[in-house]
Amino acid sequence: MHCYREYGVSNTAMEDVAQQAGVGRATLYRHFNNQEALITEVMAVNLKQIQARLREQLKDCATAEDFFVDSAIIIIRESHKRALTRLLFDEGSSASMINRISFSDPNIVAMGSDLIAPFYDRAKTEGILRAWVTKPMLQEWASRVLLSFLMSPSPRLNNDRKMRKFFHDAIMPSIIHRPGSVV
Repeated sequence: MHCYREYGVSNTAMEDVAQQAGVGRATLYRHFNNQEALITEVMAVNLKQIQARLREQLKDCATAEDFFVDSAIIIIRESHKRALTRLLFDEGSSASMINRISFSDPNIVAMGSDLIAPFYDRAKTEGILRAWVTKPMLQEWASRVLLSFLMSPSPRLNNDRKMRKFFHDAIMPSIIHRPGSVV
């Protein structure tokens, strides 16, 4: 972590990481083909921790909509607490790597599917999903929404209450149908 903080993610070489970790470059390369593979592994560990947190905190959500909104807020909050994730999102040059990892890495995509499954299943049961919403489309939509919040935090949405209101009022109507709504 030290070398990422000191040099930035995009300026840190695998040799810097190996030296900081106290291992040879060859040893590091045996475990990770490149820096993106190393960062992907860190992101996977972070996602697993966030998943565990979600299961613990969301077991009593009243509706599928609340479940999704609270999940999104926890993911955003927890992601900002993790040092490497913070560095990745603060450094604009990492955006293309984040997109590649988020949408192309099979392990990360599978974890995203696991994260979205409880909401999708519950919303399907409640009959509130819009006609266009399939599980793969919902995962794509959710990933893009969350990445936009992580890459470009809003100074106006600076607490959970404001974020929750914004999600309910502006984001959720695009995927759910509320009885009596015109959208």
